[in-house]
Amino acid sequence: MRRLNIEGPKFGNWFGIGFISWTDPNNERIEQQGLSPSCETLLLSEMVVIQIQPIIIHPELLHSNRLLVNSTESMSYKFYVPNNIAIVTWHMSITKPCQSCPDIGFYVQSNGMPSLKSYIQNTIMAVNQTGEVSIDFYPQENSWHYVDLEFVLIDGNVSSSGAVNNSNGFVEFSVWLTFHEDQTAMDIENISSLNDIEIGNSGEQLIERIGRKFLYFPLLRQTYREFFMFDYDLLPDENGTTPVSLNLTGGLPTAMKFDVGDVYDIGGTLSFAIAMKLDIKGNQIESPHRIKDDADEAELIAEKLVDTEGGYEETKLVLHSNQTIIICMRLDEPGIPQWPDKCVYGNNVFPAASIINNTDTDTGTGLVHVPFPESGKWWVTLGLFCHGAETAARITIIDSVKEFIKKNVDLLYGMNNSCSCTQLKNYYIDCLLRDKCLAQLNETETLKIKECMMDSKCTERYQEISKKFEIHQKFVTEQSVALDHNCNSTVVFTISSSPCVAGRCGRNGRCYHYMSGGFVFSTCLCLRNYRGWDCTEDSQVPSSLSLLVASLMLTLSNLLFIPSIYFAIRREYYTESVIYFFAMFFSTFYHACDSGEEEFSFCLVKIGVLQFCDFYCGLLAIWVTLIAMSHVRQTLVSLLHMFGAILLAFGTELNKQSLWVFLAPALTGVCIISFSWGFRCRKTKKWFPSKNYLALYLPLGAILVMVGLVCYAFLQTKQNYHIVHSVWHMVMALSLLCLLPNRETFQPKC
Repeated sequence: MRRLNIEGPKFGNWFGIGFISWTDPNNERIEQQGLSPSCETLLLSEMVVIQIQPIIIHPELLHSNRLLVNSTESMSYKFYVPNNIAIVTWHMSITKPCQSCPDIGFYVQSNGMPSLKSYIQNTIMAVNQTGEVSIDFYPQENSWHYVDLEFVLIDGNVSSSGAVNNSNGFVEFSVWLTFHEDQTAMDIENISSLNDIEIGNSGEQLIERIGRKFLYFPLLRQTYREFFMFDYDLLPDENGTTPVSLNLTGGLPTAMKFDVGDVYDIGGTLSFAIAMKLDIKGNQIESPHRIKDDADEAELIAEKLVDTEGGYEETKLVLHSNQTIIICMRLDEPGIPQWPDKCVYGNNVFPAASIINNTDTDTGTGLVHVPFPESGKWWVTLGLFCHGAETAARITIIDSVKEFIKKNVDLLYGMNNSCSCTQLKNYYIDCLLRDKCLAQLNETETLKIKECMMDSKCTERYQEISKKFEIHQKFVTEQSVALDHNCNSTVVFTISSSPCVAGRCGRNGRCYHYMSGGFVFSTCLCLRNYRGWDCTEDSQVPSSLSLLVASLMLTLSNLLFIPSIYFAIRREYYTESVIYFFAMFFSTFYHACDSGEEEFSFCLVKIGVLQFCDFYCGLLAIWVTLIAMSHVRQTLVSLLHMFGAILLAFGTELNKQSLWVFLAPALTGVCIISFSWGFRCRKTKKWFPSKNYLALYLPLGAILVMVGLVCYAFLQTKQNYHIVHSVWHMVMALSLLCLLPNRETFQPKC
């Protein structure tokens, strides 16, 4: 039994997914249904919710309380922050101190209870003397906020009743709130009454300043008829024209906020694409995807980088040879871009969602995909950083990282075996020691080496190297990055949502919509053993040659039925020869359609029809062969043929892979053979059939059949299927040559 504890869950929809752990599909056995126990997993789950009742407080109202050291619960408060609140100040006054009590920890979180790992702001406050503490933090608008007050030890952990000297101690305090409104926040509906509006040069877009010194651009949503299809554009200007570009200023991050709704918005992929517009007149960047080629909405673009052609004047930028834009993207909270590759969210620092620069066309565009996005308010912030003209040509972000890892190349010699860089360690060392190879090292490999040097799994000096890298990058930043407002750049962007990835799954998959638990979601069904979210992971994709060989083996192995057809005609078994021919025919074309993927496959008709005919003719071939071996009167042969044909068609359609579909005709045929041969032996007082057939052909045919059955039922896997199944075709075809009676040698001689 597994127990999962989630402390301070945020309100909203929560989803639980159960799945069986992944195994290599190439090693999965293909077994006959009914010969092995079926694997079924029954998942039972239950949820227990422990609720607390926090104290509701209001701005400017004083709340007095007492916190006991020996209490097992923390003191919890909650308050609501409306719109246009830039900063919240939490005031706490110690009215009765405690000399022997540990410090009190303050933790605040929005939309959920805070914890030691999840909070917007935290502060440790001493309680051994009277005084007032004021804590400022940035709230989330239109959200409930929760505060926990609890005693903590020196290392920051929550204390227990036995972990302090004075278990009966307590602290009396008073708390109150102050909301600081954003003086420049604007109500879009009453724009005419406000003066703090800036007009952009290209597009006349509205810009509003909010409390954290962002340039805020309001967005307008467009929703389409298909599931998960929507996008956001800048608000139209006074002329009703939607701006096609966004102007960025160095040192002043640009922020955009948009909503992702429940149910209809969360089952696809949220995408943010951005490109630097180096030449406004001549540059055009587009990446459209359409809903359906044959639908009316084909002209509606849900994910696009807007056309930058048009009658816009060429923007004259201040001379900066290198410009870098750091993109932060997160739910509920805007991030502050931080050089060189980080985003600051409150007290937490995370890697940037994307980084672009104007050094070349490959790095001038960025794309962020968020599969199954959470519902709520999403923020995108863009920070522009410019290198001075003198230093930009000398050093860039990646150049500085390369310089750092080259100085610390000795770390690679002692990398632990558990490190992800161990396999290519020798290559990395050799490359770092050669300037030409180091210059050609791509961004992905460069950052991977840097991360390995600062990973606890790779080296014991990871903390030391992390501090060195921080100092190194800070020095590089101070030397080369300009944050002045004379640094400007223009970008085009798109915020959109679509099923799967841009409405499709590339060339190696198909996008499907599924419904589970009342929710609709989209996912890719990959072909040709491709894997991954967008069917681009090709580690298990077979080569074209192996596909061709497998397809040829599965189809050409059926040609061994030709001798069986020939000898059936020679022995005057015309009905049997027709059945053998169609068994060969449908097996050949079924495997030609089923194997070879889309590269070498050929489907005469629908694969379901070919599969039915393949199984049915194979079973019918077994049945007519057993009837021929029984040597019953000719008047009964036609009756048994029709009897078997009808029942086998019923069984094949009912469940073609059932064990009883194979056993029923085989056991019935063996019983008919035993009865017929036994009756003739008793009637003639002689062995029937001839001793030559019993001693040679019957044992040889039986051995071939047993080999084929073992291969078919126990030895097949997805990896060796084309080999083992081809052997099954061949041995079954050869067994017909031995088992089908020869009228001259089958009858015992007088």
